Amino acid sequence: MWKKAIGIIWVFGSIAAYGQNDAAIKSAKTTATNAGLKQYAKFSSNDSIPWLHGGDITLSFSSTSLSNWSAGGEDQIGIAPSLNLYANYKKDKWTFENYGIFAYSIQKNGERKAVKNADNINIVSKMGYRMSPKWYLTTSLLLKTQFAAGYKYSNKDTVRVSDFLAPLSLFLSIGMDYRPNSHISSVFSPLMGKATFARSDDLHVLSNAGLLKKEKDASGTDIMKPYKSRYEFGGGIITKLSGNVLKNKIAYNSQLELFSNYAQKPQNIDINWWFTVKYLIYKNISADIRFDLLFDDDTKITDENGQLRGAKMQVKNYLGASLFYQF
Repeated sequence: MWKKAIGIIWVFGSIAAYGQNDAAIKSAKTTATNAGLKQYAKFSSNDSIPWLHGGDITLSFSSTSLSNWSAGGEDQIGIAPSLNLYANYKKDKWTFENYGIFAYSIQKNGERKAVKNADNINIVSKMGYRMSPKWYLTTSLLLKTQFAAGYKYSNKDTVRVSDFLAPLSLFLSIGMDYRPNSHISSVFSPLMGKATFARSDDLHVLSNAGLLKKEKDASGTDIMKPYKSRYEFGGGIITKLSGNVLKNKIAYNSQLELFSNYAQKPQNIDINWWFTVKYLIYKNISADIRFDLLFDDDTKITDENGQLRGAKMQVKNYLGASLFYQF
């Protein structure tokens, strides 16, 4: 249904969206996950500031232990470390923002082997020039990939669907960043390039990366042809909402990314939306909620039997408790 032109813009939008305030630069309290539950440090449009750098480390965990439990069930343990880093600079009308978001999660149920259920590497670099109090001309570079192989588990088989640097997505974009206040950023990017790579020969990995295409051979028969790379050009919109409420006890952070490929089915828009809420329980302890929604018409889903199917809406949610530390 929805798809590509926004892929290229997705990068630009993502990058620009990561820079949130009117001032485009935030302190350590403004890391990508808002883990600190602090008010944002705000800078006026006339401020010139040196490099600001820092971040936060978060460790989330869950555990269930059963003994002679008549209702049934199995033991469970999960651990999810994450690291967020930033380095930002601002002088006169120029801003330079850099973010790194790294997350990995493992869960073990009963006697079965441990499996991962989250794995993200997101690196963003963005340069902006203030055109007016609310508008910035912005260019951005975004990298997205994962640390380790991912699998589709079923009763019949275990299918590898991703791997380290497979896929690897790069976005380069140019656009305008609209920041009406300190909580909202919307990037409109009519020029965005998206490149997808996969260092794998596995058909399921290539399909998950959108690198397996239906084509016709010399006899006119439909075949699934694998590729190691794909390049797209289009545009997109990135909107980010973030802030704190209840005297900084609750921090919320949401980002909607849209991308359309101008050359191929521009009506099929890529969607990437995530929403997080952190509630400060005590000092460095928080309760966390995260919701993710993805749709990419090029990504074919592997069913429980290990068969490749069509693109579908992907949904993931998380609820847990965390220890965090800011620096």
